[in-house]
Amino acid sequence: MPNPGAGPAWQLDARLCISTLTIEQRGAAPEPTRAGQGNRLFGCDLCQEVCPWNRRAPSTQETAFQPVNARLDPGAMAALSRAEFRARFRWTPLWRARYEGWLRNAATVMGNSGDRRYRAALEKLAGSDDAGVADHARWALQRLQKPSAAPPDPNAPGVE
Repeated sequence: MPNPGAGPAWQLDARLCISTLTIEQRGAAPEPTRAGQGNRLFGCDLCQEVCPWNRRAPSTQETAFQPVNARLDPGAMAALSRAEFRARFRWTPLWRARYEGWLRNAATVMGNSGDRRYRAALEKLAGSDDAGVADHARWALQRLQKPSAAPPDPNAPGVE
């Protein structure tokens, strides 16, 4: 039991939240946080999944509440032009990450995937004029060089 006068037994640093890093972060995310992003291109929803208040919340089959962009390939997302990104995501929450943030997130997911098929897409992103995108792409390419690079999980969602 924690000491009542010592403050909380744990503390949340919202700057390290996956949603903050994939949505609000501008430029490069801190390198130690990148692996924890896993396969999340945008957001996380983990807080919703573990919240005790949601334990009894009923699921819905209501079409309006179903994911529209549930399985996005990060390689295909990295290939979107600025105009294509705008046309596809302008009126969705994904727009909040902005184009450069979206490319940065795609690079991180590709690096975390262990899938060497993403090498060409990452090499292209490594030449980006945006420093954050280029930094994440170079980091991802280094991850793909490691012998422990795992085969891709075809059932892994890209957007939570």
